[in-house]
Amino acid sequence: METRRNPSSKPIFGKEELDEVIALAIPALGSLLADPLMSLVDTAVVGRHSSTSLAALGPSTAVFQIVFQLFSFLSITTTGMVARACAGGDNGTVRRALANSTILAVAFGTATCLGLNAFAPAVLSAMGCSPDLVATATPYLRVRAFAIPAVLFCTSAQGGCLGLQDARTPLLIFTLAAVVNVAGDLYAVGGAWGGLGLGVKGAAWATLAAQYVSAAVFFRVLTSRRMLPLTWGDWRLPSGAEMRQICSISGMLLLGSLCRMGVYTMMTMTALKIGALTMAAHQVALQIFWTLTYFVDPLFVAATSFIARDHGRRPERVRRMAWLLLRLSVGVGAFIAVVCYLVPTHAAGAFTTDATLATMIGSIAPLMGTAQLVSAVVLVAEGVLIGCGDLRYLLNVHCVNFIALGALLWWVRHSGLGLHGIWIAVLANQLLRLTQHAAHVWRGGGPDLLDRATTRATAGDGG
Repeated sequence: METRRNPSSKPIFGKEELDEVIALAIPALGSLLADPLMSLVDTAVVGRHSSTSLAALGPSTAVFQIVFQLFSFLSITTTGMVARACAGGDNGTVRRALANSTILAVAFGTATCLGLNAFAPAVLSAMGCSPDLVATATPYLRVRAFAIPAVLFCTSAQGGCLGLQDARTPLLIFTLAAVVNVAGDLYAVGGAWGGLGLGVKGAAWATLAAQYVSAAVFFRVLTSRRMLPLTWGDWRLPSGAEMRQICSISGMLLLGSLCRMGVYTMMTMTALKIGALTMAAHQVALQIFWTLTYFVDPLFVAATSFIARDHGRRPERVRRMAWLLLRLSVGVGAFIAVVCYLVPTHAAGAFTTDATLATMIGSIAPLMGTAQLVSAVVLVAEGVLIGCGDLRYLLNVHCVNFIALGALLWWVRHSGLGLHGIWIAVLANQLLRLTQHAAHVWRGGGPDLLDRATTRATAGDGG
């Protein structure tokens, strides 16, 4: 008698899915780590120069984190548009999609640069900086703001490369940028090789140079591959139809990013209100946390790319890929959680020469490590949901969390919990998002949502 195989007995994922993830994720890791590593190097070099400069670096770095997260939709949107055009073999559409993204990146970057330079003291005061910190942080903010157009162009260019399944090119370019930044920090901040010794302002100049080097190389590579127009006459503003296509995806991603980064901004403002020492400790802890989070980002990139590619067409493959990515997120999250615990407890001296500050950073290591593990799973789950097109749900979640965390941080500020209270809020934010996503899946979202989408697609094909 022939035994029929139960479909439910199929493995959750297979070698094909794992090979795809590895091929994209490993090179993507290096390129995604470039910017946070540059900020981490800034933090380490400036921290050894002066605790006051380190405290001033915190709110400035938070401003740039907000800017870059707000415009992260450029990479996600460009990846999708280029991947779809490339699958159709339409090189002209690939070039047009990347050109539109480049124009928007430069326009947004220039406007943001001018705005930050014009209102730098007001922005820092709104972040909760004292007058002394405003005076120290303003030069860094103004100088580094000139790098924003280059950073946003690189974000767009990276999205184009990932849309072509090319993670190697961004890796090589951002590695070059990281080398330039490290050398620049040592020369301009600390005065190595008979350098300038400019302190926190020198860190801004080093980052500025590194970002424009990477932008120049990206532009040269993309034009040589004919992924960007070769002559000025071929450049034109996006049409109304093209803008509607871009906005249909990017609008909700932008609003979600605004709420999500608003949470971290409120954390920084709370630290500033508590005191300069708390702000300095929070700056180091947050840079460690953010840098390690980028080790999970390749799985997020894989989710937004592969899930979106197969969604509605290959449901079983989508389900297998989703579960593979979620399981990998647990493994990667556990590893970086251990690192996130060990760095503050055993290597805080790499970021500051102040013994009191180092002790404060080490005291929150358990909270940092736990939040890192939860954050890894949450990030990949949100990548799967973006791949499914479940953007409205994510927007609602981020809006709710913004309000909830605002209330929690108000309580932290008045409770006397200090730095520990802020990192309790960080952990609470991640646990809240994890609980919301689990409840969403329980109600029929996530993998169940994929089943329903597939059922509708199959019914439509059969009709």
